[in-house]
Amino acid sequence: MSSPTPKGKPMKNFSSRAIGATLALTLAAPAFAGSLDPVAIEPAPTPIPVQTSSDWTGGHVGLQLGYGELTDGLEGDDMIGGVSAGYDWDLGDWVVGVGADASFGEIDTDVGKLESLSSLKLRGGYDLGGTLLYASTGASYAASEDLKDSWGYFGAVGVETMITDTISLTGEIATHRFDDYRDFGTVNATTATVGVNYRF
Repeated sequence: MSSPTPKGKPMKNFSSRAIGATLALTLAAPAFAGSLDPVAIEPAPTPIPVQTSSDWTGGHVGLQLGYGELTDGLEGDDMIGGVSAGYDWDLGDWVVGVGADASFGEIDTDVGKLESLSSLKLRGGYDLGGTLLYASTGASYAASEDLKDSWGYFGAVGVETMITDTISLTGEIATHRFDDYRDFGTVNATTATVGVNYRF
């Protein structure tokens, strides 16, 4: 006859395991708690936009490149390039200024070449902040050894945009009119140019 299994042994094993599990959970709790602490995430730095000045008061010099076309009494077209200079006054929403430019090239016609087209100008525009929409007018001067010289007048519209506090880009379309250009009668010259200015 086999000896009976002690009744208290299973209960003793269960109690030992329960006590061990409780101690393990108790010791592990701080570690788990530490791992649950919120991690501070620093926000990414916000890019700071480059600010350009909206004050147009000051002088400027620049270079320009474009296209010229003669019509009516003389006909021809070609690339032109030149220089410009001027001074502006910022009056708040409006800007006024004076300037001069000279474009050089060789626009071929049937009777000779037009070598340069210059202008003395007054301009006024609306200030959009970093962009100026403007119109200008004044005197034009056409020069050529073949065609001789002539004074006329012009009208133009354009836009100028500040890239930095000292550099701006321009685009302009102008119509020059010469009512009595030597024996050729009325001559019209249309120019379209883009340019870069240094402002000071």
